[in-house]
Amino acid sequence: MQKLFDLLFRPILMPRWWQDVFISIPRIICGYWLSSDFGASKFGLPWSPSEINLGLFEVVFWFPSDVSAYGGIFKTFSVFLAYMGAFSEGIGGIAFILGFQTRLFSFLMACTMLVAALCQQWDNGLWSMMPALGILWVSMFHLIIGSGRFSVDYLIFQKQNFRIGILSFLPIVLVLLMSGVQPTKIQTVTVQVTLPHKTPVSTIGVRGNDSPLNWDSDFAMKEVIKDSIYTAQFKINTGFKFTRIKFALNGDIELKDQDKRYILFDEKTTNTSYKAVYNLTQENKNHTD
Repeated sequence: MQKLFDLLFRPILMPRWWQDVFISIPRIICGYWLSSDFGASKFGLPWSPSEINLGLFEVVFWFPSDVSAYGGIFKTFSVFLAYMGAFSEGIGGIAFILGFQTRLFSFLMACTMLVAALCQQWDNGLWSMMPALGILWVSMFHLIIGSGRFSVDYLIFQKQNFRIGILSFLPIVLVLLMSGVQPTKIQTVTVQVTLPHKTPVSTIGVRGNDSPLNWDSDFAMKEVIKDSIYTAQFKINTGFKFTRIKFALNGDIELKDQDKRYILFDEKTTNTSYKAVYNLTQENKNHTD
């Protein structure tokens, strides 16, 4: 029991206190990034963006399907592995800041970042892999040395009480039991675009983030008034409160170097209409029927 207790909580201390401060800085910075950004966008935390509509400790709806796309064991256990990946980032980031269960979360974080680097970012080149690799190195370092002198783990170790060590797992277990995958619902979206000047139209469509839309090809729009007004309707299965789109005329996507159009769903209905003037953002109108 003592060996297990030491393995979990005993940090390897530096000769000087300021050295412990120094080596804690990467852990705290990585923990902040993970809990405030990377993790909060996948795992429901009080500071997760309200527009992505995540309940407390919920895993974002798209993550299991992304994990499943890696194939093999990831496809077989996609929900569990997505769940553990999001948990290790969201809750693990907080644990890193506090120096709490540091070796446990370092292991989970290292596994998550290794998968992110090799399966998600490998084809995008080394520069795209660097954030995951950087957190991977920090995780491996603290997997060996533990949390350092300034941490919750060190306080638990000083108590030399195995019961306290066991009880420290309780909040982790409770979070895992309360977690789930974000529910989705089908939103019906009707979009209408007006061309500001009569323009010969060979093709006109809408592109977007969410299936059946994508950013590589047009979702065809129907003619209302030739070379002037066009409309399209599509259904999106999402857990978010919004979707993003742009229109494409004769193969050219509008609003170059500008933000995508933002369509906010109304919570009281699943039918949303959106009207816009092509290539102009100030004319956007978004309402529900």
